Amino acid sequence: MIRSYFPKCVALFAFFVLSVGALDTFIGAVYEHAVVLPNSTETPVSKEEALLLMNKNIDVLEEAVKLAAKQGAHMIVTPEDGIYGWVFTRESIYPYLEDIPDPEVNWIPCRDPQRFGYTPVQVRLSCLAKDNSIYVVANIGDKKPCNASDPQCPPDGRYQYNTDVVFDSQGRLVARYHKYNLFEPEIQFDFPKDSEPVTFDTPFGKFGIFTCFDIFSHDPAVVVVDEFQWTVSSCPRHGTTHCPSSRRVRSIQRGPEPCASICLLRIPTIPACT
Repeated sequence: MIRSYFPKCVALFAFFVLSVGALDTFIGAVYEHAVVLPNSTETPVSKEEALLLMNKNIDVLEEAVKLAAKQGAHMIVTPEDGIYGWVFTRESIYPYLEDIPDPEVNWIPCRDPQRFGYTPVQVRLSCLAKDNSIYVVANIGDKKPCNASDPQCPPDGRYQYNTDVVFDSQGRLVARYHKYNLFEPEIQFDFPKDSEPVTFDTPFGKFGIFTCFDIFSHDPAVVVVDEFQWTVSSCPRHGTTHCPSSRRVRSIQRGPEPCASICLLRIPTIPACT
């Protein structure tokens, strides 16, 4: 296994507080770490080997989730590609992908792990959120089968998406977002057919989400900002933590391993603009 210190853009999660919740403020944690990467190969590994590597990275995320929760965070945002890395071909990333259902199915993977087949990563992320009573935002890969009736269906009969998922403090899947603007090297993923603004509700407000390179395009970034009231955005990178702007005191904590960091922010639920 390879441990990476390459400074690439990781998760971009935009906080859009659209309505005031029961709390006057919430504490958001932004986390980054040196990702454990798979060995460089174009040959797909087994599902078991893929899961072994992903669990190594989730082990690191687990410590960060626990640390953030103990310090009162309501939500933690983890890096794009933070669970399996980023240097893949379309074929070699396939063992790392899971079928991620629409959140409307009202699913808590931690309580019902077999409902949608083999989904060990979603189950573990759900349990992290549930066991620590915190919202967890993570980036994983989604796969969706297709066939010849779909003229845009790839030759291998499936779509592969760079995907953000959100689990609430009970472990329920509450949001799924397919990255709309892929960076040029992301040959392992497909572009979604349409840009769809994704939001989810919490006791401390309503939030929206998009990923990294999306910030440079009109859809969905400008669309969401125009439609909703922007409050805070965050774009952490490996090696440097960029904390979101906030009208309250922020603090940067050392993470559970070297080159890891957690940025804690106390953020008002009252929108910054009117």
